[in-house]
Amino acid sequence: MDLQSTPLKGIVRSSEDGLFYLFPIQSLSTLQEMKGHLTCAIDVLSNPDENDTEKRLDAVRTLNSLVAALSVNDGDYYDAIDIAFEEIRE
Repeated sequence: MDLQSTPLKGIVRSSEDGLFYLFPIQSLSTLQEMKGHLTCAIDVLSNPDENDTEKRLDAVRTLNSLVAALSVNDGDYYDAIDIAFEEIRE
């Protein structure tokens, strides 16, 4: 699969016309650690019998951290969308 750049930071287009978000990671161990944290968060939040408030708060913090990481370039995306709409109006 070939990837081409797009005007949006962190987003690339594939040769099959799919769009992919590039999530920056430092190493394979970082990716595995993140996967482990997300799996635990999902397990805790999906278990209706989990009554440990601290575990539930940790799970929410983990998911909030992921959302924050995915939102790093949001301002650039909004700018790109504004530019695209301006070009359409012209």
